[in-house]
Amino acid sequence: MGTFVFYCIVLISLIDNKPSPTSAHLVTWSVALPLELILLGSSLATYTSEHREPKAEHPEGGKLRHRITTWEIIEVVIDLVRIILILGLIFFFVVASLIRQRSVKKAQSASLDGPSESTGLLQETHAENGNAHGPDYGSGHPAMKSAGQHDAWSRPTETPSKSWWEYLKGYAVFFPYLWPAKSRNLQVVVVACFLLVSLQRVVNVMVPVTVEAITNKLSGEATGTPFLPWDSICLYILFRTMQGSQGMIGAIRAYLWIPISQYSYRELSTAAFEHVHGLSLDFHLGKKTGEVISALNKGGSINTFLEQVTFQMLPMLVDLGVAIAYFLIAFDAYYALVIAIMTFFYLYITIRMAQWRAEIRRKMVNASRQEDAVK
Repeated sequence: MGTFVFYCIVLISLIDNKPSPTSAHLVTWSVALPLELILLGSSLATYTSEHREPKAEHPEGGKLRHRITTWEIIEVVIDLVRIILILGLIFFFVVASLIRQRSVKKAQSASLDGPSESTGLLQETHAENGNAHGPDYGSGHPAMKSAGQHDAWSRPTETPSKSWWEYLKGYAVFFPYLWPAKSRNLQVVVVACFLLVSLQRVVNVMVPVTVEAITNKLSGEATGTPFLPWDSICLYILFRTMQGSQGMIGAIRAYLWIPISQYSYRELSTAAFEHVHGLSLDFHLGKKTGEVISALNKGGSINTFLEQVTFQMLPMLVDLGVAIAYFLIAFDAYYALVIAIMTFFYLYITIRMAQWRAEIRRKMVNASRQEDAVK
């Protein structure tokens, strides 16, 4: 199961990364090559000498063989094909890296030759902000900005290509607003909400377990005589009333979270107000007030985002892990493997659809901000 997940992660990274492959893939292939050679040498040494065929449920093996069989030849050929493929991947990676470095050097040398005919006289941001001297006027020397770095108040036109770790570090800025550091009572409420979320995970497991107990008692499989299990039915009704976001536990958690949500909204609004009023004069002269107000209003969705991540996305990932572990212990490894495969592809498709939707929503938000700026 772990090998399957590893190969899926490598495959997805090969498809998604741009440019691809990266040095991480080169390291993986370089480590796999000697291991494949050891596997091929061990197989040849075993199959060309006197040996027993591997047989299921027989540790000592099957028939005694004095030379290599047809299926063993096929296995050795497959090992050779894997080695050839790994060598080919390493070769093409080296060639692609050399071509990439050469193209980068050509681009750098071309940029040093001076402006070309396609270079605009004025940058887009200068005309949009209405600042004839550019966005850096009065705020420092332009050389102080690194290449490709934009102002914090500029509208991004493309979805940034960042890793999950970079996203977590970026959103970590808002996490202190989720924790009410100024109120001891609210901190107790936050801990109680997380305990209720943990209790919901236990209830999610107990519901199918109770259904199993009711089914076994009704069929008479447990005792040999079918009977009506009122105790299990009452437990099932109790667990169902507590399960889900609309259940008893979810309602209590949502009610307790109201003051935490109000605290986070108040802290985020205060921080945004202080940040805008602490900006330099060139920002307020070059930026439209309607667009700034629109950006601040849309920033209020951060509070909803933090709540969804805390009480929807993270519990869902925990439930998926619990489901895989439960099927592995209660049933068989193959059932757990099926759940792991479906979980992996579900998460991947969800992430890809969210990225596709983010591009469309970014255009919508930029158009809305531009409309507010015109107003």
